[in-house]
Amino acid sequence: MSLKTLEHEVSRLPESDRRGAEDAITTVGSALIQDTAALMDAARLVGTETTVDEPRSRAGQEARNLRRVFALWRRAAEESLTTDDLGVSRQQLKHLRDAGKLVALRLPLRREFVYPAWQFDSATGQPLAGISEVLEAAEEAKLSPLGLHLLMVSSAGEDGTAPADWLAADKRDYVVDLVAASNAHGS
Repeated sequence: MSLKTLEHEVSRLPESDRRGAEDAITTVGSALIQDTAALMDAARLVGTETTVDEPRSRAGQEARNLRRVFALWRRAAEESLTTDDLGVSRQQLKHLRDAGKLVALRLPLRREFVYPAWQFDSATGQPLAGISEVLEAAEEAKLSPLGLHLLMVSSAGEDGTAPADWLAADKRDYVVDLVAASNAHGS
């Protein structure tokens, strides 16, 4: 079962049962994400090892895809800052999120947001100029917050420069154009 299917199934539960299901999934997911050995044991249980001649089962493919998605989310969490890291109140961060001035990621199976570090000036800790324009371009390109984060930290330039570095160098028009064009390639 994919993460998307799991989220859909949980959303279909009656409200009285949904909280318990979310808590159970959060507990299991958190344990797997934090314990590499447990994650590897779970991966072995779904039979991820196949030979070239052996057909891959749908369940095995979904398990591999789910591991890849969790790995992307884990990477995003490691490259992000928490409310405590930022030293700003949750209310102020919510206001900035709602105003489209910050990129926020809600990690799977968790309630709190994290904030990709690339959007903050490394010297002052303040959000970089141009975040609003980048978020607008991402919305028009139908990029999820995770998709935007992955694009911003990728080596998209010919010289291996990440768009986040261009944004920090105040080349926001270039970054906005790149983000807007990302939809043309199915990102």
